[in-house]
Amino acid sequence: MLTADLVRASVRAGVLRPRFVDVGRADHLGQAEALVRLFAACRGKTVGELDEALADHIGDSTDFALIRGLAKLLRDGTEVAVDAAAEPAAIRAAVFRAAGAAWPLRPGGGQGFGDRDAALAAAAEALGIDVEAVEDGLFGDLAAEQRVKDVALPEPEALLERYNLGLAQAILLRARAVVVELPGVSAARLRSVFRYIKFRRLMHRAAKTADGYRIELDGPLSLFRQTQRYGLQLAMVLPGLALAERWSLAAEVVWGKERRALRFELDQDAPIVSRDKDVGTWVGDEEKHLQKGFRALDSPWKLSRGARVVDLGGRDVLVPDYVLKHEDGREALLDIVWFWKKARFADRLALLREHGPKNLIVALATRYNGDKKDPPDVGDATCYPFKGVIAPKRLVELAEEVAVRGRAR
Repeated sequence: MLTADLVRASVRAGVLRPRFVDVGRADHLGQAEALVRLFAACRGKTVGELDEALADHIGDSTDFALIRGLAKLLRDGTEVAVDAAAEPAAIRAAVFRAAGAAWPLRPGGGQGFGDRDAALAAAAEALGIDVEAVEDGLFGDLAAEQRVKDVALPEPEALLERYNLGLAQAILLRARAVVVELPGVSAARLRSVFRYIKFRRLMHRAAKTADGYRIELDGPLSLFRQTQRYGLQLAMVLPGLALAERWSLAAEVVWGKERRALRFELDQDAPIVSRDKDVGTWVGDEEKHLQKGFRALDSPWKLSRGARVVDLGGRDVLVPDYVLKHEDGREALLDIVWFWKKARFADRLALLREHGPKNLIVALATRYNGDKKDPPDVGDATCYPFKGVIAPKRLVELAEEVAVRGRAR
């Protein structure tokens, strides 16, 4: 993903307009191809050598901002590691001990000086490695001395597509609020978009419109806490949105050193290409723990992914994360609330009491409070606050209390 300093954009009439690249332009393809070749040639070299090669490549190019952006995306897919025969800290310790014993040192020794090479040889013997490995690994843990182990090398077209996506995502990292319109979207794609939103744990509200749905998403700058993590999650929704047949996005963003309030707009005609295939495969660590714990239970209750969109009186929708199903046919729905703010969550609970399914359990992650306020009073709602992980046994207890047969509400 691009950083703010790499975003190429202009401002006109209060609207922030990213400067997307034309994936079919020969000069853009040439720049992408040259960078892919450069990174491929740097496998096995140090990070410092890679940085030097990049600096030489960029030189005084007039497209340096674009080239730096493409290089950043390739760096994100670069695996680096310390390449030393022993831990560099251990090598330094052994060298300092040997040098201290013969101090002062100089090459060749003599005239009251100890021999530098002899000190290195003593350190090598103590570590059980050769002298060359001592010299190579002495500062091997410095960032510039780490080595490029592998690089994910996309085709030039794919790299340019990723650049356009990264450009839009970098802007969304600075959003206060986002409104998504889904006119005439298919039911399957609607569920997919909601799954992206749920999987990324975003605070949202949704309502039916004359021809589809409107979804309002809180942006990272609406929070007092967790802003960076939340912003990354918001940006990761864009590939899922781009899979919809028709869509539009309007965001209020805070931009630049002056923190100007600007508008950012996208729709299905923007050059945003998604290579995401199956969002259903994405599961967070907490949910992996929940699924594993549920499988280990000796219980007639089974846990499965939810795929329903429940209208809440036309004022919002509910997309439960899971369905708990008993072997006798009873069901309970589980909705997990990750990032939240007190006032918003209290309003949501009130709406669920009025229009929500009677067999609903709401699990609230208390550690992802976005506004530093204490959790609201949940009253008689079936709400399960949890600090670390969701306890399967507790869910079973709640399911026994609220479950109904089949898909009844």
